[in-house]
Amino acid sequence: MDTETKKELEFQDINAGKASKSTVAKVTETGFLVATWLALGLYLEIFGPTQKDLVLKLGTDYEHIAVAISGRSVGLFPGCVLGGLLVDRFGRWCHVMVAVCLDIAAVVTMAIPYSPSVELLWVFCFIGGLVESVINIAGQKLILKLWLEKSATPMILLHSGYGIGSFVIPLYTNPFLALVKTVDVPLENTYSNVTEMPYINHTLLYTNVTQETQIIKQSRIEYSYMISAGLVLIHSLSFYFFQIRERQFQDVNLEKTIGKSIKPEKDRSLIEMVNPATCTGGRTCYGVQLFLLIFLYFANAGGGERVVANFIRSFSIDQLQFSNDDASYINTAFWISFTVGRVVFSVAARWVSIRILILIQTSGLTVIAILMNIFAKHNTMAHWVLVQPLGVFIAPLWPSCVAWTDYHMELTGIGMSIILLGGSVGGICHLRLIGYLYENFGPQTFLYQVMGYAGLALLLAVALDVVGSQHGNRFLWNKAEREKEVNNSERL
Repeated sequence: MDTETKKELEFQDINAGKASKSTVAKVTETGFLVATWLALGLYLEIFGPTQKDLVLKLGTDYEHIAVAISGRSVGLFPGCVLGGLLVDRFGRWCHVMVAVCLDIAAVVTMAIPYSPSVELLWVFCFIGGLVESVINIAGQKLILKLWLEKSATPMILLHSGYGIGSFVIPLYTNPFLALVKTVDVPLENTYSNVTEMPYINHTLLYTNVTQETQIIKQSRIEYSYMISAGLVLIHSLSFYFFQIRERQFQDVNLEKTIGKSIKPEKDRSLIEMVNPATCTGGRTCYGVQLFLLIFLYFANAGGGERVVANFIRSFSIDQLQFSNDDASYINTAFWISFTVGRVVFSVAARWVSIRILILIQTSGLTVIAILMNIFAKHNTMAHWVLVQPLGVFIAPLWPSCVAWTDYHMELTGIGMSIILLGGSVGGICHLRLIGYLYENFGPQTFLYQVMGYAGLALLLAVALDVVGSQHGNRFLWNKAEREKEVNNSERL
């Protein structure tokens, strides 16, 4: 019997007397993890409905605000590395990682509306993105440990919490938003109480007047941020309890860990952690191909989702002349549809192959994006109607591909950090692009970018399925390799 097999059997013996989590315990913990994604939505998506108010408070434009918000995506870079290493080295402490990061996120969220400059706003968003990475990696690792090869449904359901938090935000944010209106001002006069606000103003010249934006009611968005921060802080307390409770449960149950590598993750060297072959059963070329495509897929999926979430309200006001209230309603409707999409596809994942699901989702998104460019550019009713399926098909892109990845390779902490790193790069690129296009070429560029994002998502989904078909379900081939090793050791 070889050394690694002996280590595994010894590890099994050590944990044999410990309790295994019941289905009720798994479902309860999954429920709290879903609520964690709800908390993420509360503090990450508050920028969408409050974006115009941040422009007013900081006296800047959309391009600079988009750059500041992209600090979140920059923060994902160190967060990916930190989260991956922490989870791989200290996997037993995932619950407390989630709790501490939620506490930090609450403090940063409270401080955002008091930021005196765009640069400090960028720093706050950077910190928020950093802790988001650790929460994502630790939380998803907990789901994968709980449900193993049956993780597709709970993984998509986990991310549905994000949509719930996101559509709740406009409901308590709207009363605190600034109220503005466009007025005609004679060119020779100036008014100290008139504030220019891009893109609404963009100074339209007539014979002797110009249009400017007048503030009717001052912004009080600090109360919205306080509500989000308070809810995040309260939720963090539950994970300190889970960490204390975790001691009674075993870390590894050999009979249930089909598809996990024989060497425990905590015993891996740094080289083994970053080696693609570690996640793909020694198949280096296959691992490199998968990681490259996965990085590109999540870069596009994460960045495109950020564009829609942050600019759908602004587009509705600037392009289609929605009122503040109507724009908040359509923003809420988008997030309701977003949540419905994640719930629906989490149910579908029980019966439909994850390979088929990602093709359905990306194809549906591409069709909706094309229809929006044809019908919703100047038609408010078409915009209202098409935003709903847009949310439904965007919603499952991220969690479905996480489940797809875990189906084809072992998703370690470093592996999950690659996913978030892709999302970080995509967030920076997509937000900087939409900020530049929106400010310089007009709101209609929002629809063009959504169509490009959707088409690229479909191409990458097809490429993933083609490459993934080389070796298929990793739970099956890892199981076969394990049985082969056991048979060989018995002969010896």
